This record gives sequence, structure tokens and C-alpha cells, in this order.
Amino acid sequence: MDRTHEAVDVETSEIVGLIAYSALAAMTRLAKDGDQAPSIGTHIEHARMSARAFEIFGQLEVWAEHRGLDLPTAAGGYSGLFDDLDARTRPTTWWERSVKTYVTVGAFSDMLLQVSELHDLFDDDSGPWDLGQGEWVRANLAPRTEKDPQLAARLSLWARRVAGEALGLVRSTLFTHPELATNDPDTVDAIVAWVTKRHRERMAGIGLKA
Repeated sequence: MDRTHEAVDVETSEIVGLIAYSALAAMTRLAKDGDQAPSIGTHIEHARMSARAFEIFGQLEVWAEHRGLDLPTAAGGYSGLFDDLDARTRPTTWWERSVKTYVTVGAFSDMLLQVSELHDLFDDDSGPWDLGQGEWVRANLAPRTEKDPQLAARLSLWARRVAGEALGLVRSTLFTHPELATNDPDTVDAIVAWVTKRHRERMAGIGLKA
């Protein structure tokens, strides 16, 4: 994330604010997941993931400071973004909680990557999007769903419910903040289609049906 002397326009402020807020939301979600973890080892692993999310926020703070951007104000514009999704998708088991995070963090990470690439925002190719949670779920859940068809079926239904909310939120966010997709409805459709495709690939990676 270079470009240390460029002024920040409205579009860039919207994008960086969304990334910053999403990083804080992911940090909180992963910390809560860790608090509900079935073992101390899993708790520690999720604490590390949560810390990575805050590292992203810290990097954005430096990036914003160099450009005179008020990051708390930019991020605050998205306050409560995930509240309705969370209210409608309350997990009842540990694996439901993990799958919910896998789906929502994955979908929003994909959207943010597409938006930042669309605006050529950062100098690196991919950005610091991988918090490690996806890899953890693939390593720990996929072997279980392969051996337990009932678990796979149950979590597939749950994942579809969460995905419906998450993908709907991706679309509504892009329409509510049109600068993110360069004020182009066709670009919104293209981003949502790509995020949906990536979601299906992630589901296949843990043995669930999208």
C-alpha cells in the first residue's frame, strides 16, 4: 500500500472506509468464534486470526494518515452494516458459527478485492485479505463432512441460508454506495457474479453444496 502522497477522493474514502470497517467486523467475529471454540487450541488459533484482521486495520490507519484521510469517520459510515445479517443468521452450534464466518468473511473479502482492483487502489496484487480462517475451516471441517453425510447435509442447508443473506448484502452495499462499483449497475452484476462463483468454489472446498 504505497502511494503515500496522493490525495484521497470521495470514491477512495468510501472504499477504504468499507475495508476498514470490514476488518474490524472480522476481528470481532473471529474473537467471538474463538470464545466459543471447543478447545483451547482452537481458541488460540482464532485469536491469531482476529489479530491479523486488526493488523489490516492498522495498515489502513497508516495508509490513511499519509493521505489526510479521517479513517474512523470513513469506516463509521458503514457502522451496523452486518447487524441485520447477524440477527437473521444466529448459529446454534460451533460448526454453524464457523461456516457462517467462512461464508460471510469470504464473500466480503472477494467483493473488497474486486472493488480495490477496479479502482487500482493498492500497489500489491491481492491485498492482505487472507486471515487464515478459510484455510482452518478447510483443514478441520472438510474431513468431517466427507465422513458424515448428515453433517454435510445439515451444514449445506445452513450455508445456503447464510449465503443468501451475505450475497444479498454484497449487492445492496454496492448499490447503496455506487462509487464502489464506479456508478455502473453492470459492474455491480459482474462483481456479484464473481463473488457468487467464488462462494460456490469455497463450498466445494469443505464438502458442502452451494
